[in-house]
Formats: sequence, C-alpha cells, structure tokens
Amino acid sequence: MGVPLRRVQVDRNRFFELWPRVIWHLESDGWHASHVALLALAEQCRADGVKVLLTGEGADELFGGYPLQALSMKKWRSWSWPRLLVHSKRSLDRRFEQQRHAPYKVSAGSHSQMDRSMVLRALSPELNFLQTEIFDRLEPVTPPADRAFLGSCLYDLYSHLQDILHRHDRLSMAASVELRVPFLENRLIDFAIHLPRRQKYRDKTGKWLLRKVAEKHIPRQNVHARKIGFEMSSQFSAGTETLLRGGFLRDALKWPAANLEDMVQLARREQPSRLRLVGMELFLRLHAGGETTGTLTEALHTAARDRS
Repeated sequence: MGVPLRRVQVDRNRFFELWPRVIWHLESDGWHASHVALLALAEQCRADGVKVLLTGEGADELFGGYPLQALSMKKWRSWSWPRLLVHSKRSLDRRFEQQRHAPYKVSAGSHSQMDRSMVLRALSPELNFLQTEIFDRLEPVTPPADRAFLGSCLYDLYSHLQDILHRHDRLSMAASVELRVPFLENRLIDFAIHLPRRQKYRDKTGKWLLRKVAEKHIPRQNVHARKIGFEMSSQFSAGTETLLRGGFLRDALKWPAANLEDMVQLARREQPSRLRLVGMELFLRLHAGGETTGTLTEALHTAARDRS
C-alpha cells in the first residue's frame, strides 16, 4: 500500500518500566500485557510529533468481527432447519428457556445453571443480566441463531468496548495523544446495529459488509489479513510472581499462609494469572503502600533476577 511502518520495540526492561505506570494511569491492575504496548506506542507517537491517532474500535462490535459472536450463533443451531426435525418441541422449549439465561458464548456459566448463579451472586449483576435482556428484546429476529449473533454484537458494545475505550483514553492521554474512533459516529452506529446478520457474518467471514466496502479501496490481501494483536512474550513477566510473598495482596485477600505458595505457583504457571495477581500487588503498593512507579520497576527487576 506504500504506507511506511515504524516498529516500536519493547523489551523486558521497557516492559518493567511501563507496567507500573500503566497501573497508575488505569487505576486498576493492568491485567493485559497489551496495555503496556499501547502506552509504549502512544509515547513513541508523541516523541515523533504525532498528536492524534485514528483507531478501529467499534468495528468488530458493530459489524460482527469477533469469533465469539459466530460461536454464539452456533449455540442456537438446534433451532434451525433441518435440526428442528431432530428434537421434539417440548425438548427444544425446555432447552430454550435454560439457554436464554446464558445466550452467548461469553455468558458466564453457559454449561451449568449452578455456576451461573454463583457468578451472578459474586459479581456486579448489570452486565450479566443484560445478556438475557438483550436477547429477549430481539425476539422478532429469526432464527434464534441470528438473534444470538446480533445480541452478542450488542452486548459487546456495552461490555467489551467500554473497557477498551476506557483503556485507550487513559493510556493515550498519559502521553498527551488523542485517540479518535471514527466507527463510533452516531449515524454509522445507527446504520450498523440495524443490519441483518447476513450483512455482518456470511460465508464464515466476520465484518462481511465492511470488508466488501474496504475491498474497493484497499488491496484484498490486506482486507482479509489475519488481525495481529499487541501480544507480549510471557517471559517478560516471568519471575515477578515472587512479589506476592510478603506483599499487600495476601493480606488484602486474607490468603491463608498455607495457600500463599499455591497462589505463587499458579501465577508462575499461567501468564494471565501472573499479570492479574502481580498487577493487583503493584496497584496496592502504589495506592496503599505509597511506593512510586520507579521503585516498583526496581522491584520487578529484582524479582526477575532472583528467579534466574
């Protein structure tokens, strides 16, 4: 396409420098490594004199680009021809009533009503109950598989997209860079949410209509290229789980002494658990312990050295 690309390098040292700052700006545990990548990108843009960036947020939610939206549709294939002939109406009605309470692939407790009830009791209920409310309001849409797909798209607008926009705003403004979201324009939103499922997902292709329009302006190989996220090596955070020993998080969550090492080992084995738990520890050290982002960077380096 003739567009120059500039790579922004992030190594382990840079990761340790940025991770505490991400937590400071987000005022949360900075649970995903891509948060660090976004801050690194924003700071490089600012250094290069770039003050405004355009991002594609909203495209997947509005035009059906997430794989989980298609998987939500597959959950409801039993109500489509010819599968309707295989099951009795009584069986389908009973299953429908159970499944409408967890209608999407992302729904908590999709396979167990008991698990779902536990999640609803433990967490803020707004988003979990919203899933069923959206599904019920789309009752005129048939078949149920299309209803589930469109409902999943709408639910992502309320849940996933809100988190992303909050993250982008906080981390870009931390570097004095403005991120604009052209897909989230009122007329475009109104147009997209009224599209039928076949204009969003067709021939196993998400964002079908958007891709067709893009093919008129962008090479096809770019339009259909696989999305590349801000992935970070799990080795960047390896070893930092030792900060959980003797830190603030064990006291805040009242971990029994006998189970502390179990939590450390869990964080050692799984990068998502490590980022979440160590991120919570860094958050508490910043806001309850009075430490600075600089001292936390040093602590991360020390933990990584001790591991090796």
